[in-house]
Amino acid sequence: MTATSIAPTPAAGHALRPAPLVDVIIPAHNAGKFLAAAIDSALAQRGVPLRVIVVDDGSTDDTATIARSYGDSVLVVSQANRGLAAARNRGIAESTAPYLAPLDADDVWRSGKLARQVALLEAHPEAGLAFSDMIVFSGDFHVEEDGYLRVTPEYADLERVALGDGAYRLPAEAGQAVMRYNFICPSASLLRREAIVGVGGFDEAFQVCEDIECWMRLLRTWPAVAIEERLVWYRRWSGSLSKESERMILGRLQIGEKVLARPELYPAGAVSYFQAERAVSLQRLGRLALERDDLRRARQHLLASLRIRLRMGSVLLLASTLAGLRAYKSLLRLKRTLRLRISTRVR
Repeated sequence: MTATSIAPTPAAGHALRPAPLVDVIIPAHNAGKFLAAAIDSALAQRGVPLRVIVVDDGSTDDTATIARSYGDSVLVVSQANRGLAAARNRGIAESTAPYLAPLDADDVWRSGKLARQVALLEAHPEAGLAFSDMIVFSGDFHVEEDGYLRVTPEYADLERVALGDGAYRLPAEAGQAVMRYNFICPSASLLRREAIVGVGGFDEAFQVCEDIECWMRLLRTWPAVAIEERLVWYRRWSGSLSKESERMILGRLQIGEKVLARPELYPAGAVSYFQAERAVSLQRLGRLALERDDLRRARQHLLASLRIRLRMGSVLLLASTLAGLRAYKSLLRLKRTLRLRISTRVR
């Protein structure tokens, strides 16, 4: 598959329209149910000249129709379904503004989000990325987490420098922190064009974890600033937790493979961290396979984990595969009774 060029596309028409300061990039695949709310929240931003770009990524529902119903307020770009990273890159290629604001089609911005972030990046030209806190919700705006950053240890433990008005400059270690746990939601971010284009945009080889991988590259060379105010409504989907967990684990294994191949692109310590994480990830995949009663695949993952590092959790899980799912459930009951904890953290 050919990667999307993120070089700007020559503009056509609209010669009298003021040049946008921010291009809002909304990748959308079969997003008709939520897209209007996302677009409305972008167009409602005040004090910042903006343009909304919707990239219809091969939708088969009314996504494109909804986007086009906004007329000249929204630029609609259609392409065959190529995934989230490719859709974001297509939006970057269509953009011309000095600041780019990703907005997922099922998320919603609060009033003032863009103005606060633009002012912050204007005041701090050394920063390539600004992001805010968010409210995590599900269904009909049922709040699951009212705030995210300060209860996430990887972010909260960073030694931040106060900039006023709830904003902070992050230290150089921000890249390592994101590497351990991603606390930057794309919809909560504002990117300096020079920064995101300079690192090559999003890697289209990734179907998940494309944001984490991109932030790691960007934060290696560009500082970040954060607003610890909830300026975004982020939608959390319900569904198969085990299936989603497996996809994320495989995504992080893919990041690890790229880190080993191109260590110069990533923050210091990335190679050793992902080498250690690989054993943990394979243990997690083994546990998920065991819970599905797929004993053969569970053994494969757990043996691969043990070849990297001897971990008691992997040994116990491997023993369970020899006796079957019933033995595994008995082990879980025993663990709960004895209040034992099998660590899956990378140290």
